[in-house]
Amino acid sequence: MVKGMAAELANSPITINAVCPGFMETPMLEKSVENIVAKTGMSKDAARASLAKINPQNRFIQPEEVAETVMWLCSPKAASITGQTISVSGGEV
Repeated sequence: MVKGMAAELANSPITINAVCPGFMETPMLEKSVENIVAKTGMSKDAARASLAKINPQNRFIQPEEVAETVMWLCSPKAASITGQTISVSGGEV
């Protein structure tokens, strides 16, 4: 969808990109942790650690990191970036 929309709008100043964050430090993450704790009996710290392990940097993405990526995409410096899927995930595959 992103590539198709980017191709359709290529002759305009509008760019189309997707930003895909990994596990991010948000209330949604906390709900996931609570769900793991409830279903497995793991401690909260162990549940958080199990989710953080998915990230090769062994950490959660901060909302500011995603916001900065989006702000860059909205800036003139990214005017030639279109039709891309940008993973903000610390190297997750």
